[in-house]
Amino acid sequence: MTTFGSILSQNHDRIKAVTQALLDCSKSIEAEELFPVMVPEAAEIVATDPYAFSIATCLDRGTKADIIWTIPYDIKQKLGHLDPYLIYKMSLEELAGLFSRLTYRPRYVNDAPRTVRDLTRIVIEECSGDAARIWIGKRAAEVKRTFLSIYGVGPGIANLAVLLIEQAFPIRFDDLDRPRMDIKPDVHTKRVLYRLGMSEREEETAAIEATRRMNPSWPGALDVALWGIGRHWCYANNPKCEQCPVSAVCAKRF
Repeated sequence: MTTFGSILSQNHDRIKAVTQALLDCSKSIEAEELFPVMVPEAAEIVATDPYAFSIATCLDRGTKADIIWTIPYDIKQKLGHLDPYLIYKMSLEELAGLFSRLTYRPRYVNDAPRTVRDLTRIVIEECSGDAARIWIGKRAAEVKRTFLSIYGVGPGIANLAVLLIEQAFPIRFDDLDRPRMDIKPDVHTKRVLYRLGMSEREEETAAIEATRRMNPSWPGALDVALWGIGRHWCYANNPKCEQCPVSAVCAKRF
């Protein structure tokens, strides 16, 4: 019986070509593109303020990226600041009231106050108010454990946090177990992998397995390109194949 995996194993050269095209695409993506926002002023906050970056990263659960990366800006607009010391003093009820007033809200808005409280407690009690200390001078495994200790943060977000920290800040984790760093499978990555012919289904497990086959030394390295392609060209409807940087190696499975 011929399986999808056996078919892929017989097309080693094509898999290599697709993988290399995605890795090349990743190199062309600027750090600013990782933070799409609803309001232009919001981009600078998440790109320069580690606390804002951490808030958005921890809330990234089933919400459009534009909204997620705008939330810290929205919080600052509503409170008049984004000071972790002042937010640390807020009760869960006050945080819930804040999120109810936001223009841009995370999908799991009822869980968000506890997520922000946990993150802020770490920033104040363990990092002296500087969120960058979550990762500066730390091993990748320790950074992942810190994010995983925050309410609502799972392995996918923890992995993504480490990947984004390396992309957005001058940090390189020498101890990062890259072969065990998977992509964060979302609607974009699942769709692009399927259309490329690398994944059997538009499903999380299939997407993770596909990238492990494609780039076993570091599956997560494909995440940024897959996400960017899905967001800018490989739309669910009316994809812009002629503009896509990996169109030449795409199976175009629709």
